[in-house]
Amino acid sequence: MTFTAGLRVEEPRLRIAEPDALTALRAVNGQPAVAARARLRFGPGRTCEPLARLLDRAIVRAEDAGLDPASLIVADGSAAAAEDIVRVRRGTYGAAGWIASPTCHVRIVLRPAGLHATAVADLPAEPGPLEPLPPPPAAPAPAVPAEPSAGQAAVRAALSDVIDPDLGVNIVDLGFVRAVAIEGRTAVITMTLTSAACPLTHVMESQIRTGLAALDCVEDFRVDWQWLPAWRPADITDSGREQLSAIGFSF
Repeated sequence: MTFTAGLRVEEPRLRIAEPDALTALRAVNGQPAVAARARLRFGPGRTCEPLARLLDRAIVRAEDAGLDPASLIVADGSAAAAEDIVRVRRGTYGAAGWIASPTCHVRIVLRPAGLHATAVADLPAEPGPLEPLPPPPAAPAPAVPAEPSAGQAAVRAALSDVIDPDLGVNIVDLGFVRAVAIEGRTAVITMTLTSAACPLTHVMESQIRTGLAALDCVEDFRVDWQWLPAWRPADITDSGREQLSAIGFSF
């Protein structure tokens, strides 16, 4: 492994807001990696545990490559806002809503001290501002979906009877079902949930198996879990919003 261009680690969805990530990166820019990790974790001043954990990964990678972490410098870094993580918030007296936690695409580059000194010899002693990552290229316009076949319509109708055990609304109206396809005699269902950390994937698959058992058009099914783009409350149908409002959710 060569470190001429630096040892780079990045996390596409680190749970931290972009301004906080950039502030933390500026605070440790140009510092030894081990000292920067201690600064981010313990202070003095404001700490930033998410970036400290990202530096943990970088230091472990360096050690695995046979490089002394004490010789590495935080040479570069960038941050850009990513999609929020959305979770359910339940309040008292039946009130409920959503909690959105910001995430950030963070990149950190470490270089050996000698290389870093050469690269930054002309920079001022105080580290300058770190630029955010450039925005991702625009996604191509989505294709107009074809008219669903009778089999696809039957599968989607059956999925409308599958109820999310936490929210009490069917998975179609919650916007969890992103696509339905039929491959031979197998229903292929592209799905998401409120979070990739949601523990209900096996529960959902069990309910789907039960719901599709009565259909003649398919003999088996497969769920392709899709976490990007992240689910948002905006994915809920109008009917789903009415159902959630009836049990105390606010929008």
